[in-house]
Amino acid sequence: MVVVLAQQGIGRNEISRRTGISTASVSRIAAAHGIEFDGSQTEVALKARIAELKARQAGIALGLVEDITSARGLLRMATTHRDFAFAAKAISDLTQSAQRMTPEITNEEELEEAKEGLRDLYFQMGLMREGFEAKYGVPLDSDEGRELWDKARQEDMENEQP
Repeated sequence: MVVVLAQQGIGRNEISRRTGISTASVSRIAAAHGIEFDGSQTEVALKARIAELKARQAGIALGLVEDITSARGLLRMATTHRDFAFAAKAISDLTQSAQRMTPEITNEEELEEAKEGLRDLYFQMGLMREGFEAKYGVPLDSDEGRELWDKARQEDMENEQP
């Protein structure tokens, strides 16, 4: 189980917590299978976990907004001062909870996501270039490479038309 969790990018401390095995034993087991715990794996797993938690938090906030809608219906149907006060208090409490539960996205997070997207795009473009050059045996940025590229694109467009 330690090996499987480590291969999934789970950190040493989390594996220890989940399995009940000491962190030292987790390290020894992983090392015996050629697995090292490095910061990048832990960072990736942490980012994925944070994204998952933010998605859950947003789901809870959405549920609270639906509850506010129901409470507004009760407010409209209130026939006594007590029912009206109860519904108004429920709306106030639910609104505050929904505001607290709505995850905030900072500009820094958006910037990091954009940078990561650009890195992925750059990597994919590199793979595409390598594949093209391996297939045709010419550099993509050469005159012959551009001609081959344009021809391949033209053929793709012709094949897509009904």
